[in-house]
Amino acid sequence: MLSLLSSLSRLGAGAVLTLSLAAMAVAQENRVETQVVADSPRIEILPLTGSVSAPQTSQLSSAETGQVSELTVEMGDTVTQGQPLLSLDTRDIGLESQRARADLAQAEAERDEAQRLVSEANQLSAQNFAASERRQRESALAAAQATLEARRADYSLAQLQLERHQIRAPFNGMVTHRESNVGEWVNPGDTLLTLVDLASLRLDFSVPLSVYQRFEGSQLEVRLEGSDQWHPARTLARIPLDASSRQFLLRAAPETPLEMLPGMAVEGRLQLNGESGPSVPRDALIRRPDGSVSVWLARQSDDTWQAFEQRVEIGSSYQGEVAVNEGLSAGDRVIVVGNERLEEGQEVSLSDD
Repeated sequence: MLSLLSSLSRLGAGAVLTLSLAAMAVAQENRVETQVVADSPRIEILPLTGSVSAPQTSQLSSAETGQVSELTVEMGDTVTQGQPLLSLDTRDIGLESQRARADLAQAEAERDEAQRLVSEANQLSAQNFAASERRQRESALAAAQATLEARRADYSLAQLQLERHQIRAPFNGMVTHRESNVGEWVNPGDTLLTLVDLASLRLDFSVPLSVYQRFEGSQLEVRLEGSDQWHPARTLARIPLDASSRQFLLRAAPETPLEMLPGMAVEGRLQLNGESGPSVPRDALIRRPDGSVSVWLARQSDDTWQAFEQRVEIGSSYQGEVAVNEGLSAGDRVIVVGNERLEEGQEVSLSDD
């Protein structure tokens, strides 16, 4: 008898322990973490695709006709502003320059002589020098001065033509194409070299016109082709395109120097600020097989909390937060942890209460 009572006693203690563990498991399963919904600025991320461009690109040509006598650069060479790149044969124009300089010297001498004769006439009294002779010398001086100005212009033109026989770099950059060789005959307008300023490369994106009015306060990040890292960029210009395209050109530059070359593909993401509204963490969303989306809300009744499912319409997401367009309002308490196996009206305990 005592043994039976002892056995029952032991069985009762085990049953109590089992029931206690089961109750703890149920309580543990019903424990959730919530977050109170608040209105916050809606942030939309607009993905962009673009390319690296070189606004300062020059196709160098000669203003003179001639034969290439010297070529000092190759493709890929980096040059500085004013550096000689290519020269044409200057033997003929050199002789023209010498002749123009001789003509100029002769005109200066003739002007000086005419000036001397006028000064001499001025020093003589009116009685000892005829007025007609004085006027003749003054006319000769004026003609000599005009001839001198013409010879100066001829010499300056010869010097300019001589200078144009040499092509210099208009800015710092890299030679990306070479279309000529020593000994070739070139004409004005022929492309001889292409120079690209790699220090002023820009990022160009085509952006829908619908974004234009929302652009103020936006932020842009860029990522080069083959890279996983995003870099902040500043906007340089918003350039209208053909109206039929319904887009505008967004030109930007990275805040920190990047290793870029013209033509490289680049990705962008434009952060746009929208109207304020409710948003929830991505973990709070329950996606159903039919494509609908819902969240679980915790609502208090007396001293207990209960879970209720609420279907929502979601919008854009940013940094783990998803905008809710319909179904929620500020002040709702949404369940963000422990929402996997809830049932409608089920009692829950809040770990953050």
